[in-house]
Amino acid sequence: MTDFMGGQLEALSQDDQDDIHLKLEDIIQLADCPKAECFETLSAMELAEQITLLDHIVFRSIPYEEFLGQGWMKLDKNERTPYIMKTSQHFNDMSNLVASQIMNYADVSSRANAIEKWVAVADICRCLHNYNGVLEITSALNRSAIYRLKKTWAKVSKQTKALMDKLQKTVSSEGRFKNLRETLKNCNPPAVPYLGMYLTDLAFIEEGTPNFTEEGLVNFSKMRMISHIIREIRQFQQTCYRIDHQPKVTQYLLDKALIIDEDTLYELSLKIEPRLPA
Repeated sequence: MTDFMGGQLEALSQDDQDDIHLKLEDIIQLADCPKAECFETLSAMELAEQITLLDHIVFRSIPYEEFLGQGWMKLDKNERTPYIMKTSQHFNDMSNLVASQIMNYADVSSRANAIEKWVAVADICRCLHNYNGVLEITSALNRSAIYRLKKTWAKVSKQTKALMDKLQKTVSSEGRFKNLRETLKNCNPPAVPYLGMYLTDLAFIEEGTPNFTEEGLVNFSKMRMISHIIREIRQFQQTCYRIDHQPKVTQYLLDKALIIDEDTLYELSLKIEPRLPA
């Protein structure tokens, strides 16, 4: 069935695939250079633009074949769908960086300032149509280790909290990402959608629709539904951003040494703002 779909979707193939991968590898290699900048010295605009550039490079590197046959849900997903898995890993790394950066500050006001700055970054990502970036940041702020910091959130301005609510509503998974779908329908590329939304759609079609009709014929309407989703993905993959790569920013964004693991993050959270006695 996958072979059949592959034939149907030949028109979607990516000629410049190698060039895209090379760019990503080049940026990752540059990230190993000595660090030039840190969170405090980078502006929200610089961070948002470079997050958007990286998110799009990673998103557009996924070949269409990986969207067929739900390979990302199989045991050998890293072999079957390496670029989908890389996109997922990149999302988690970026989200972990946001949470780790906030937790780096022992001082309440500094943590509140970091939250305000990340929300500003998320809002610029929204303006750049990088909805994946919006979700990377809002999901970090909703982690229990960050969310429970009452003293910190008390120092965050009402405007920032209102803005965060607005951003969260845009990328919410409620009603099968109803708001995000509407937003994407009305936005012109370049844009970075949230990949998880499409993977859920594809899984829904694959599992809920048979490959063959009761008469034993190929189910063309299923093929059309899958093809429609892949075409939409490709539309967003093909239009690139006109953002210049700034190594000083991507070096910071891709620095794995800055990432604190989930358990340590929660331990730190309890240490800087202990639980109140019952």
